[in-house]
Amino acid sequence: MADFKDLTDALKDEVLSDMADSFFGARVDVDDAIELFHEVSEKLHVKLYQVFRACALMEKICLGPEGFNDFWVSSGMSRNRFYYPAGVECAPIIDKTPFAFTVRGEYIKWFGIAYDMLSASIDEYMHGSIKDDGNGRKMRTVNREDFFKMAEEINIQIEKVNKNVTASDVLKFTKSLDPESVKKESIAGCVGPKCKVIDDEMAFRLITIKDIDFPAFPDLPARKDVATYISGYCSQVWTIDKVRVRALIEDLKKNVNKELS
Repeated sequence: MADFKDLTDALKDEVLSDMADSFFGARVDVDDAIELFHEVSEKLHVKLYQVFRACALMEKICLGPEGFNDFWVSSGMSRNRFYYPAGVECAPIIDKTPFAFTVRGEYIKWFGIAYDMLSASIDEYMHGSIKDDGNGRKMRTVNREDFFKMAEEINIQIEKVNKNVTASDVLKFTKSLDPESVKKESIAGCVGPKCKVIDDEMAFRLITIKDIDFPAFPDLPARKDVATYISGYCSQVWTIDKVRVRALIEDLKKNVNKELS
């Protein structure tokens, strides 16, 4: 009889241990995933701000908001797709001053540098890049595409945890192992709506993906593919406003020298 009781107790302990591992282990996994999600979010914010700064630089190169708008509209792309918040500082140009025989030619080269910077920052933010993790493995850097996939995968994980083993289920089973407790009170320690309250309080909240504020930006064509268009656009701007183009170039040279000094 004692052997049977020992076996029964052992089985109860094993089942309870399995339930605890399933309940708490799964919750720990979700907690870890959410923590990683927040870390990735912070890194992605840094990359988004780099896109904003590159947009601000392009607007400066275009001689202001009106020119910035005109460039994207005339190129067939919507200006709204390159929105950035007010007050964002221009990205610094850490490059040698381009050489050209004419001011117009120099302006085209400055424009090309800013265009490449914006294109590269968008590509890094939207898609990431492959880099060595320091241990000989190639890893893709944080990017918007993977970030939203991660949010969807975490939500699937959360739904499974919330549905498969609820807090009230564990409580019911635990109390069912104590016959004296069963006689004195409800096995669950909660009935109907009370169980739902416990489960709702313990449930993980899904990530509201539609409220995540990481805007999408279109991939820019390679500069070699739009070189003729950029040249024509810059020539038109130079013809209309030589004074402001000259002042812009002087300011860009001054800032480049400051960055390189």
